[in-house]
Formats: sequence, structure tokens, C-alpha cells
Amino acid sequence: MQNAFAACLAAALLLAARTASAQATYDSAPIGGRSALMGGTGVALGRDGAAPFLNPATVAAIDDSGTFSMNVYSYQSSQLNGFHQPGPVDGGPLAGLSLPNASLSSSRVDALPSTFCVFLTVGGPADDDKEARVHPKGRQKGSLCVTSPERLQLGATADAYTGGAGPYSVTQTTSFAQFWNRLYVGPSYGIYVTDRLALGASILGAGTVANSTWSVDSLVTGPGGGFASSYATGASAWSMDVTALLGLTWRIDDRQVLGVGIMTPSVHVIGKYQGTTGLQTQDGGSVATTTTSKGSYRATTPLRIGAGLGANLTNLHVEADLTAYVPVTDLAHAEIQTTKTTLAAGAATTTAAAQTLSVAGKPVVDAAVGGELFLSKGFSLVGGLNTDFSAIAPLAQSPPIGTLAEARTHHAGLSIGFGSYGEGSEMLLGTQLTYGWGKNVAVDPYDSPAQLALVDQRTFGAMLVIAGSVSLTAFRRTLQNLETVVKIPR
Repeated sequence: MQNAFAACLAAALLLAARTASAQATYDSAPIGGRSALMGGTGVALGRDGAAPFLNPATVAAIDDSGTFSMNVYSYQSSQLNGFHQPGPVDGGPLAGLSLPNASLSSSRVDALPSTFCVFLTVGGPADDDKEARVHPKGRQKGSLCVTSPERLQLGATADAYTGGAGPYSVTQTTSFAQFWNRLYVGPSYGIYVTDRLALGASILGAGTVANSTWSVDSLVTGPGGGFASSYATGASAWSMDVTALLGLTWRIDDRQVLGVGIMTPSVHVIGKYQGTTGLQTQDGGSVATTTTSKGSYRATTPLRIGAGLGANLTNLHVEADLTAYVPVTDLAHAEIQTTKTTLAAGAATTTAAAQTLSVAGKPVVDAAVGGELFLSKGFSLVGGLNTDFSAIAPLAQSPPIGTLAEARTHHAGLSIGFGSYGEGSEMLLGTQLTYGWGKNVAVDPYDSPAQLALVDQRTFGAMLVIAGSVSLTAFRRTLQNLETVVKIPR
């Protein structure tokens, strides 16, 4: 069983990998459908695919079902201010260079992974037991779920910039891609130990993929000749970890519910990092440097403490959550062996050294509020608001080449949609709008050699969310009816 679990997680990691950085915004992709459209709430009233990941005690109240949440399309538009010249040129032949319209805009449409869960009765009364709705003591539920709540992607391909400043003419070509994805998969269990108190636990495998590629070539011509630089890097990292989530819900009265969910810091299992760097500068002479790096990598999830208060009123369900993230170690860490070769004036030198890369974290608190208003028994309006602050510590103004922390961005979100309910099934459709702000790295090619610098980033995102569930009892009933219809009499 352990080998099969590890194989499934490894396969999911390979499928998730695309174009290494750390992100540490823990709600960057919606999960659960209904929870997502209610602003990401669910610690107290969760009853969809988000329940095992927010508070597994809420699993005890979910009917046997196959639940899915599919984020069909995501649109993202980002602007990086001053990207093509992230800082002033302080000295050398290009001193005083100031380029106009140096910002970069990037847009993309993408399909995101879905949340999938199966909930089953493990013990206690069945779903159709009406008495158990009022007195659920002994009700036990289990689930097996997979989701990807952390996913960020930013990049531009074949971006060309031309400009001039005084006597200088500048041409720059850029392609870069930053990608981060974390996948959770594992079982959950919830039980009502009394009619008002439910406890739950989840054991989750966490697979993280972090990749980054950069290619920036710049050519400056002006009085006395020209200046050229080339900057190319690539990094790929993955980490497999295990974490546990404990939760409880307390029915204060017939309407109010208090929920608490605590996720432990993850335990690292295995991980790998590899990267390359190539720098070349031509300024009267020529200097070229190549670097290769290999080693171990881990991406640790922090201690997470979430508390939510929900109320089930006659035609309105409302919830407010607060979630604290407390890093107890580096958010990302790599121990690598680096080999560096430099060619200057026709002579080559090679050095090798051990190097440590790390991303420090800081505690943050996110808030979410959401509601569902039932206009009729089978139709509702859903909406919510949430924040998603990055737990990465403030970045250095001049990050080192090969840094694991290429971005630090915060997000605020607005969700709105509607729900449709039938016998044993439900369907939700809506949108989530997000605004992000913060810092991202950019290449400063006018230093010799090229260096990294920070630029301001602004991002707008719109996501279409389609979610639903179907009761396994209703599904079996449909199959039985179908069998009756197509049965051929003997």
C-alpha cells in the first residue's frame, strides 16, 4: 500500500511539472467548489471536497458521494513595472541609461487541476436515517481525496523590447517561466463522538514541483562601440512530504457551528534539485561563466491553525474563518554541489563548492467570509471574500542568482455564483476574481555580469468554477432503473 501511494504521488508530480522557486501563498487555487465560491471558507460548515483539507471533522456530516470540483478556465494578466531596466546604471560606459516604457505585460489562459473526493460511511447510522440527522452520535465517515490548492504560473515567451535613451539604442529579447504547484492526496476520517461534537483526521502526502527558466539577451549600441550581455538559467526541483490534519466541530446550538482545523508541519521524505546558469558579457573584452548544480530539495508546509464560525439560518448559511500560518523552518531548502567554469581572456578556471539555498518564512493570518442564500429549495446564490498573504519573508533588493524565492505576492479575492440542488445531487457554477500585488525578480542586464533585481508586480485573475456532487445512493438507484429499462425478457 505504501509503495502504491508513493507511486501515485510521484506520477502526479510528473504530470504537474512544467516549465525553482517558492511561492507560499496557500490559497492560490480554489478547492471544493462550494467552499471556493464562499470565499474559501469551510472550517466550520465544509461539506464538499475542501472539507478533508480544511477541517476533517466536517467529513462526518457529508453524505456518501463522489464529489468533484473543476476549475475549467483561468485568465491571468500581470504587469511587471520596470522589467526591462529594473534599476539605474550607476557606472561604466552606460552610466545614466534610462529606458522608456520598460514595463512588461503578460497574459495567459489556463486549465487548472480539479479536486476529487469520494466519501463513504465507515460506521454508525446510514445517510437515509432521519433520526441520525438530529442525533448523529456514532456517525463515521471516511474519504479519499486529491487536490491542488497552491498553483502559481507566470511567464513570457519571445518578448522583444527596443528603445533608446540619448545616444544609446537598446534591443532586448526575453523568455522566462516561473511555475509552482503543490498537490495533496490522502485519506480522511470523521466521527461524531456526541450529538454536538465531531472529531476528524487526515493523513496527506504533499508533492511539490517548483521550476524556473530565464533567457535574457541584451545589446546596447552607442558612442564608442557597444555592450552585450546574455543571461540564461534553468532550475527544476521537487519534494515529497507527509503532513497530518486534525479537526473538530462543535454545534453550539441548532444554528451555530464552531470549527477548528490544525495542520502539522510536514515531514520531509525525499526531494531533488538541479539547476544551470550561463552568463556572458562583451564590453571591450569577453567573459563567460557556466554553473551546474545538483542536490537535495525540500518544500516544507508550515503549521496551520484555522478557526471558523458558521450559522445555518432558515434560508441563509454564513461563515467567517481566520487561518494562521506559522513557519517553523525554511519554506524551501536546497543543499547542492555547484561546479562553476569561467572563461576570460582565453583562460578557463573551474571551481567546485557546496552551497545552501533557503527561503525564510514569516507568520501570516488570512481571513475569509462567505454566504449562501437560498431563493428556493433547489436554487441559491453563493459569494464570498478572502485574503491570501504570502508567508515568504521580504525579499532582498538584489537577490542572488539561483535564488529559490523569485516572487512574493499577496492576493485578495471576490467570489460569486449560484447553486442548483436536486435529489441526491448538486451543481455549482460561479467565478472567482483576484487581485495580486507584490514583488518579482527581473534580470538587470546592464551590470557586468548581469544581476537580479526586484520589480513591482500587479496581477488580475478571473477563474470559472464548476463543481458538483452526486449521492452514491442516487447513483445506484439510477443504475437499477437503467437496468430495468434495458432488461430483455426471456
